[in-house]
Amino acid sequence: MAPPNYPRREDEEPSAETSSKASASSFFGESDTPPSVRVVESVADALETAPEELGPLYEAIDPDALDRLFESPHRFASGRVTFAFEGRTVTVDADGRIDVSPGEDD
Repeated sequence: MAPPNYPRREDEEPSAETSSKASASSFFGESDTPPSVRVVESVADALETAPEELGPLYEAIDPDALDRLFESPHRFASGRVTFAFEGRTVTVDADGRIDVSPGEDD
């Protein structure tokens, strides 16, 4: 049986409307802070609140799996993971960039 043939999504730049709403970017790169912690910090920054005020990240994504994907020494060279957390769309890129943008309901 052949694998499903899903249509490819084209990469899109954020529209002016999306980028004008509260969005944030950060990098985890070579930091000692795990990507999962940087995601929580980035979302808290975008929402202008304390990280402790957010719900648990594990309700949106497995934090340990996220860390394993993007931490050295077995870090992916390319690719990204996108998920919803606290009403925001979070994209973690292999280059170390974390983008937080308004969710689809905003």
